Amino acid sequence: AVRQYLGITLQQQERWRNSETALKAWRNAVEEVGVFVFKHAFKERQISGFCLIDAEFPIIYLNNSTTKTRQIFSLFHELAHLLFRINGISKFDPSYIRDLHPPERRIEQFCNSFAAELLLPSADFDQQLRDIRINEVSVERLANRYCVSREAVMRRLLDKGLVSQELYEEKAAEWAAQAEKKDTEGGNYYATQAAYLGEHYLKLVLGKHYQGRISLDQVADYLGVKPKNVAGLEEFTFQGATPA
Repeated sequence: AVRQYLGITLQQQERWRNSETALKAWRNAVEEVGVFVFKHAFKERQISGFCLIDAEFPIIYLNNSTTKTRQIFSLFHELAHLLFRINGISKFDPSYIRDLHPPERRIEQFCNSFAAELLLPSADFDQQLRDIRINEVSVERLANRYCVSREAVMRRLLDKGLVSQELYEEKAAEWAAQAEKKDTEGGNYYATQAAYLGEHYLKLVLGKHYQGRISLDQVADYLGVKPKNVAGLEEFTFQGATPA
């Protein structure tokens, strides 16, 4: 139901060229329905994302130090928290869920299952599993098909009882270590800021400025940049090159 509400079909998802295209498309779809998605390179490396509930302006924050595929999964884990109307934090190491009290544990488990079902719909995923042997090669092939991480595929296999919890946690930790220093934004200041803030938010703030409703100093404050950098960020934004 959420996938239908967002307006992203499986056929569209399969045509995405890479994880950056996928993240931008999913992020835009979520923002179109009223949830701003921000990013930053978190100092706390174990946190992959969090969300904050608000009746009018709910937000999701993603750790930009993680891979694009991890950010996609975190986006929908946090969206599930918002649908529960519960603030949430997601972490890299899934073993933390075992230490939660039963009600919180069930919510975290559901949020993971929700994200996995949305990104890898059962009807199609089950069909892909026919006549294949589950190993690292097939996991990677499925990850490429859906533009998701190998961990997300393993999560789906875990939910279906096809791999053990121990194997899932082992592979998730292994792949997270491999990807730790990959898939982050480069050294372009404006590209980084645009990725952190997102195209929807940037255009909203700049649009209010064009309407004469907020000053340049207010724009800088809302965007978290110095006034002298607003023009450069504005130019970058309206070149249509805002990254995922």
